[in-house]
Amino acid sequence: MTSRPKFSIGGLLGLLFVCAVLVIDWLLVRWLVDRSVGALEINFGSFLVGLYVLLSLPLLGLLIYQTASWLSLRYRLDRNGIVIRSAGREQIIPIREVQRILPGEHLGKGPVRRRGLYWPGHERGRGMIPGVGRTRFLATRPLTEQLIVVTPGLAYGISPQDPEGFLQGFESRRELGPNRLLKQEERRSAWFGWSLWTDQTAWALLGAALSINLALFGYISLRFPGLDFQLPLHFNSLGQPDRIGTKMELFALPIIGLIVLSTNLVLGLVLYRRERAGSYLLWGAAAAAQALFWLATFSIVP
Repeated sequence: MTSRPKFSIGGLLGLLFVCAVLVIDWLLVRWLVDRSVGALEINFGSFLVGLYVLLSLPLLGLLIYQTASWLSLRYRLDRNGIVIRSAGREQIIPIREVQRILPGEHLGKGPVRRRGLYWPGHERGRGMIPGVGRTRFLATRPLTEQLIVVTPGLAYGISPQDPEGFLQGFESRRELGPNRLLKQEERRSAWFGWSLWTDQTAWALLGAALSINLALFGYISLRFPGLDFQLPLHFNSLGQPDRIGTKMELFALPIIGLIVLSTNLVLGLVLYRRERAGSYLLWGAAAAAQALFWLATFSIVP
């Protein structure tokens, strides 16, 4: 027996949030392009706007994932237990571990403390329900319309489309008894378990490379308004300029640095599972390359 969750506006709101971030980012990028290409009006404020767009990308990814979890949420019930599926995750609840299932409307009006990302129609995260204890919410309706599946140490808030039918189905299957023993656990898709997510060395190297690169973008943007339109961009062995270009060409240095970082990032990810030290070497080299671009910038910008 597989049940969809009760319908809510959570998915629509999620899509609206995603579209809002995309529209804002598109307008800001268009403004930056028009400003820089058309009038050459670049300053530190332009850099901050671009930095905002960059920092909005993780938020965009999180909103897309949360919206996908709303769309894919399902509750499967059989004689062995309850399986809650949602966007690459499965919460396994053995039927023998279920102590009781409580309608949320009967839990009183005590304050529910919770943490996690949630909005109307999208109940996710963990919290504390008075009289129940630690609870994980995987529902599309508020607490008063949820069923609380209570197990030792942790409860689960769910919102099946037909609560009464779900309760009846649970009781009939519990009377049959399990024919296979399940373990109470959360199963995740393989990419959730990548060691990269908790590899502090990898994140330090990549973070250093990206920070140095972004700082170079910021430095050039800060100095840009006060620079001459044309600058010497290259010098011969005697220290004499042998190439003159516009000040816009200064941005080629951090852009090339970003390309180097992106290339080394991809190659490092390919190597990571087989040769982690090789990945560290590539990502460290990317950070070192950013420092070289800083030196090149200092030789050009007076």
